[in-house]
Amino acid sequence: MVQTNNENILDALKLLDHAAEQKKEELRAVMSDKYMHLKGLIVEDEPGLMKSLTIAKDHAFQGAVDFKDGSVDKIRGIAGGVDRNVHGNAWYYMAGTAGAGMVLGYFLGRIRLGSR
Repeated sequence: MVQTNNENILDALKLLDHAAEQKKEELRAVMSDKYMHLKGLIVEDEPGLMKSLTIAKDHAFQGAVDFKDGSVDKIRGIAGGVDRNVHGNAWYYMAGTAGAGMVLGYFLGRIRLGSR
């Protein structure tokens, strides 16, 4: 009997999870308006749940901020190095750009002529 009740509860939770994936907004509205006892039961049974979720959210936010700050610093360093290199060897970069433009123009011209 206990095993059957546990299986029924597990099946009901799986069904709820599947429905939540499909209709998040509707489920959010239903959970906020109705079934407050179920929501309260879940929160009461897991007193550290809300605290754990808050800590996880703060940790994820701080990780994202640190990643952004590190990425910005790296990109600025790389861009500064490229800028100094281009200004120091400007003619090489202009010749390379002109050569790449000629090759690209040649291939695009061949494609256009070949389609006629």
